[in-house]
Amino acid sequence: MPSPDEPHLSAEVRAVTALTPSLRRVRFGGPDLAGFATSGDPDERLLIDFGDGHRRSYTVRAWHPHEQTVDVDFAVHAGGAAAEWARAATPGSPVRLSQPKGWFRPPADARTLLLFADLTGLPAAGRIVESLPAGTAAHVVAEVPGAADEQRWSATADVTVTWLHGTGNGSTPSALPDALAARTRNERPDYLWFGGETGASRTIRTHLRRALGWPADRYHVMGYWQAGRERWLARYAEIETQIEELTMRELASGKSLDEVRDAVDDALTRAGL
Repeated sequence: MPSPDEPHLSAEVRAVTALTPSLRRVRFGGPDLAGFATSGDPDERLLIDFGDGHRRSYTVRAWHPHEQTVDVDFAVHAGGAAAEWARAATPGSPVRLSQPKGWFRPPADARTLLLFADLTGLPAAGRIVESLPAGTAAHVVAEVPGAADEQRWSATADVTVTWLHGTGNGSTPSALPDALAARTRNERPDYLWFGGETGASRTIRTHLRRALGWPADRYHVMGYWQAGRERWLARYAEIETQIEELTMRELASGKSLDEVRDAVDDALTRAGL
């Protein structure tokens, strides 16, 4: 039996919709999706095998159980193999999908939330705010290429949004770490979620954990993509053995997973990654 994490569900494109200049929604369907097991987490992600040697992880923007279809929003403004596939996709284009997995699990007492996302995290942020119950309040800080990429969501929670235009998303360094630092200077939400560039995620996680001392159950920070990926991978290959050895030493010493992650992040920073 294939691992649930492997793309083993055959599917095909049913429809393609241009949401904004930078986002394209692709609806997938097919008999295999009768076996699709949603996690129920609004930031759940799955692995898509495009059949040309490329695999990428994407957010499930929506699961339609009655139609047995899955919606995935693709960022197409910055190029790349998956973006090119999404631009060219037509009904009938085949793919394989994995089962999804999510991480958004705020504590039961969470009533105020802060969400930070660039274009790649926007589908999850949208699904999150649409899933929040009445009586909760969420503020979203979203970094998109331009005003035409802003979205509106239907929510029962009290939701406000700050849109940042023209930063991050492969064009410039992300403005989200500075925006988060400014926002959390005088604000302490019950839960904070971030989805965006990996370097920005490390800066933000370090700020929350070390500068602010937040407990791990009060935030989730996820790196969705890597700026300068080819350069990053080449440099990481040079130090991969040292990083693995460091990880094993830290784990063997009895440190927590958060402490191990801190040590690895520090080592990557020293290596220029």
